[in-house]
Amino acid sequence: MAGLRREMILEIDGLDYDALYPGWRERFIAFFRDRLVIAQGQFYVAEMGGEVVGTAAVYMPATHRSEIVLRRSAYVCDVYVTPQWRRRGIARTLTQAAVDWAKESGCEVVRLRTSRMGRPVYETLGFKPSDEMELRLVTPEPGRNDSRDHLR
Repeated sequence: MAGLRREMILEIDGLDYDALYPGWRERFIAFFRDRLVIAQGQFYVAEMGGEVVGTAAVYMPATHRSEIVLRRSAYVCDVYVTPQWRRRGIARTLTQAAVDWAKESGCEVVRLRTSRMGRPVYETLGFKPSDEMELRLVTPEPGRNDSRDHLR
């Protein structure tokens, strides 16, 4: 699953997580393992012929709304299907499973970030653009060996 995450980021952003963020795979595994243990997340995979060809994850982040007013939300991430298996409904099926989990877990809203390629998949499931905004304070640079170098 971490390997597909790496493929996804390479394809979308051209960034090599292995070079930029040493140890990220272990942190990725720990992050989702911890959420699975406390029933605050779920991970889905699609297999074809014994090979993992797609993934999707969902988890409940701790936010001011979830902690103060007890309004749960979910965040879908790592939706990725290997190129040779695309356009077969796999991403849609994986995303729908994540949305179903969020609904069954009592979440009021599900959020995600999308690439241009993924946007039509999410729109068919009812996702709408929101009014969230983002300000990037640091941008990773491809080819950097130390993930902390770009912070100096």
